Amino acid sequence: MSKPKAPRGPINPRTRANVYTLAALYLVYLFYQVAKPYLTHDPYGPTTVQFILAAVVLGGGAAALGFLAWKMFKVPLPEEPEEEAPLPEEAEEEDAPLLEEAEEDEEN
Repeated sequence: MSKPKAPRGPINPRTRANVYTLAALYLVYLFYQVAKPYLTHDPYGPTTVQFILAAVVLGGGAAALGFLAWKMFKVPLPEEPEEEAPLPEEAEEEDAPLLEEAEEDEEN
């Protein structure tokens, strides 16, 4: 049988911010591909309406993803919970006489 896998922790917010940044850069590149023929007055380039639509959709998407990436990058990194250290053996031995005394008191 296979061993069960340990549960995975939350994703690092900076990793997700990097992915969003790459997506925003890709949208900027796509907008550049639309804007280049329009600005050079290429006869086969996009019309004014297509250029404005591309600016709103691609530019707005890039701005939104860039803003989300910036907010995620500013989030403090999650700290791993620290496990409590086990008690040293000396402390356990010191408590043992107290437990014996408490049991004797209950019997009386």
